[in-house]
Amino acid sequence: MNFNRVAPWFERLEKIVFRDQMQSCRTTHLSDLPAIKKAALIGEGNGAFLVQFLKHCNCEEIHYIDSSKTMLELAQKRMQKHVVPGLKRIEFYNLDLSLESMPDQNYDLVVTNFFLDVFNEATLYDVVSKITSACAQDALWLYADFQIAGNRYQRWRAITWVKTMYLFFKFVSNIQTTRLADPSRLFDHNGFQVKEVTEFKNGLMRAELRQRH
Repeated sequence: MNFNRVAPWFERLEKIVFRDQMQSCRTTHLSDLPAIKKAALIGEGNGAFLVQFLKHCNCEEIHYIDSSKTMLELAQKRMQKHVVPGLKRIEFYNLDLSLESMPDQNYDLVVTNFFLDVFNEATLYDVVSKITSACAQDALWLYADFQIAGNRYQRWRAITWVKTMYLFFKFVSNIQTTRLADPSRLFDHNGFQVKEVTEFKNGLMRAELRQRH
């Protein structure tokens, strides 16, 4: 997989197709977070979420992880344009978690927004296991992604959208899969229980705040 080619256009494409709904889905539960010492923001791309995260969360240490070097460069440039607290506490990591391990351990919070949907089921299991093994015992998990749920019309609509998006990203980024896998059972299996859930775009997307017990 390689998102370098689409990276400069990703934010514009997102806004053309979904306006502000994806960003709202990412950020809706930020105000529900308690004090966080150490966070891993995984696959967050160009830094749009990071700006909002820094405004809401006075986190002591932030590890920003992405497999795309171009996305990381865009995020760093965005940080240079915004005067927000916490910039010196951010470390950027160019890592592919389908091949490599998490950079550290004992994270109080992990964030995976519109990230886990690019993996096939086998790799998804492996990536979630790697992330889970790096979490503290009572860690929080912020998750946002697409879903296929609801009544017949909502499911048909979601399937149409998802198939179109997968075909596009298979062509431009060579993602692993063309089918959306729901990671809920993996979260549950690893002890991350739902605290808050919010749906967007008439059920096409959902945001969850989970905590490990």
